[in-house]
Amino acid sequence: MNARYLALTLMIAAPAAAQTPPDNVEIRAAAQAFDDAQLHGDRAVLERMLAPDYLLVHGSGRIGDKKDFIDGFTDPNAHLEPFDISDRLFIRPSPDTAIVGGEAWVHGTDHGKPFKQHFRYSDTFARRNSQWMVVYTQVTPLPAQ
Repeated sequence: MNARYLALTLMIAAPAAAQTPPDNVEIRAAAQAFDDAQLHGDRAVLERMLAPDYLLVHGSGRIGDKKDFIDGFTDPNAHLEPFDISDRLFIRPSPDTAIVGGEAWVHGTDHGKPFKQHFRYSDTFARRNSQWMVVYTQVTPLPAQ
């Protein structure tokens, strides 16, 4: 009876395991391209990588959209310094979805005034038409350190 139950369990679990990618090379590259586009204010890459229905939940709780996100990272009066990300995580709930997150320290200037932010974030990626796109971002502020 136990052997039969084990065989049935393995048959049910095998398709799910086969659907999960063995590594996250593709999504790691997409996440790096997304981070680089933010750092360099690359509007073309951000336009391509953010889904048309993209949503952003700011640390304040305000909901933004694709235009809001892109305008924030391409503002000529804002400048980002290279940022640090720790505790990176890459979760693949399915072959065509991924959650990328971490803890970030971001600093730079906005209209000549320096700023420093510390937050935890998660970006949800979905593969659409063979391309990884960000569909959702949530930011949670952390105490400045």
